[in-house]
Amino acid sequence: MSDFTYTMFIDRCGQPGEIVARGVTSSRALVIALEHGGAGKAEVVHKDVGRLRYFAIGRRLAEDGSFECARHIAMPRSDDLPLDTELAMEAFEQVLLQHPHEFWDGRIVADEAFAGRHVH
Repeated sequence: MSDFTYTMFIDRCGQPGEIVARGVTSSRALVIALEHGGAGKAEVVHKDVGRLRYFAIGRRLAEDGSFECARHIAMPRSDDLPLDTELAMEAFEQVLLQHPHEFWDGRIVADEAFAGRHVH
């Protein structure tokens, strides 16, 4: 998506407590957020319905193999599934960056912003 990297952390009383990851891309951050806590593995599924292609992102639960959807999107279907998948992933990454609570209980900020706010 971009060359930016991010720091992922869990807040503890308004302060960053547990730093989960540093220097990760938005696509890697999405996987980390979905898999944090060990409940399952991140997965993207899709289905074509008429002229639309539906994508859902979530986790495949370790306990019973069921799919737990975190977010979904519908988009016009093209003849290029890899391109459609890339566009859907970019949309999911933007949701993570703007509304991280939709994927996990932590926060995500650009590495530079995190370093600048937490210099002692």
